[in-house]
Amino acid sequence: MKMKTKFELFPDEIILGIFEYIYIRDLYESFFDLNYRFHRLLLSRTNLSITISSPDEIEDPFFELFASNIHRLTIDHSSYIDFELFSNIRSLILQSPSDEQLEQLFICQFPNLIHLEFGIMSSNLYYRALNDFIHCCKQYPLLATCIFHYENNAVSLNRYRQIWSTNSSTLRTIWFNSIDLSFNSQSIHSIYTEKSFSMNNIHTNLKRLDICCVSLGPSIVDLDHFFQQIPNLEYLKIASNEIYYSYEFIQQLAIILRQRLHNLHEFNCELLCVLTREDLDHIPELHSCFNRIQYEIKYNGQYIRLFTQ
Repeated sequence: MKMKTKFELFPDEIILGIFEYIYIRDLYESFFDLNYRFHRLLLSRTNLSITISSPDEIEDPFFELFASNIHRLTIDHSSYIDFELFSNIRSLILQSPSDEQLEQLFICQFPNLIHLEFGIMSSNLYYRALNDFIHCCKQYPLLATCIFHYENNAVSLNRYRQIWSTNSSTLRTIWFNSIDLSFNSQSIHSIYTEKSFSMNNIHTNLKRLDICCVSLGPSIVDLDHFFQQIPNLEYLKIASNEIYYSYEFIQQLAIILRQRLHNLHEFNCELLCVLTREDLDHIPELHSCFNRIQYEIKYNGQYIRLFTQ
């Protein structure tokens, strides 16, 4: 005779293990207030991951019950969200950030936040988010990683990352996609103040930096200013598919790297240049890290592609 096994006969450990595979809202609708035991097991769930796809979902009564147990929160809409409900989150991802969300976000305290990520934004919103973040990151004392996604060039999106770090907390890494580092350009100065990128902001924790250069920059002056703020950099990559560089630019870059980045031991690049054969022969002599640079003739000899594997 076959014995029938009832779900409630399983020990708590097995039931909690099964609960890990069921979305918390479904658990709430199935087991909340079913009986004392399941009520207790349900409330013991911590480290929850929640995605909110509509502003109406926040009105669901189960959010009020479990908000303090949510550790990974993804917001997949651009409407207002009361971030104060989620004081214990470790990871926050805003898929479609808006002015309203940013305004609320940067006035809240997130003492346990480790990962913060912003989805694709417009240029103005992108720079505003970055500027506000730089001035508010003390509110996130445990933050380790912040990612900014910014689409300026569809080909470059998700191809390169620029990494930034600040000393005001435990933050070590910020990633930017395809950013124009021309800090002197009028478009950026209309959003940034000089204080944001002043020489007082020295980021000693930054070890790796990927720059995808788009639009008009960066210039040598921009790079010199930028590298002074990250003196302990060890790995650097500069890439661009929109700008054509001269041999003089490569020479000046080598001088700046020697002057500013004494700990640099790996340089990578993906650049289109206007160079002669003689220029190519001299490039490895400019800097000890340039010996990995290879070249490829492009466009019937009109340009040279410099790259590293």
